[in-house]
Amino acid sequence: MNENLNTEAIRQHLNRSSARIEQPTLARLRDARAQAMARFDARSTAPALVWAGALPGLGHATESHQKSHFWATVLLLAALLFSGAAYWQHSADHDNSDVDIAILTGDLPIDVYVD
Repeated sequence: MNENLNTEAIRQHLNRSSARIEQPTLARLRDARAQAMARFDARSTAPALVWAGALPGLGHATESHQKSHFWATVLLLAALLFSGAAYWQHSADHDNSDVDIAILTGDLPIDVYVD
């Protein structure tokens, strides 16, 4: 992104700065990094359904959280059903204005009147 960024100078500056940090602080930083990486590895290998809370007992979802997921799903399905029914109803309504105009002006062929 930034082509003027001198990464080598930044690396050297960080190395010099880390040499000034006391050993107990470095050890704590190393331990914290190891713990963070262990947590990251555990999360990255978890199944996707556990993250979504879909498998009860495996994720960290509480009962109220699962209920809210259930009701959100029900609400989404109801909205989809309602919108589908409204679309179907709207598409089922035929626009008869062209036929009405043709009848009033007498432009319809005789075949239309014969059933």
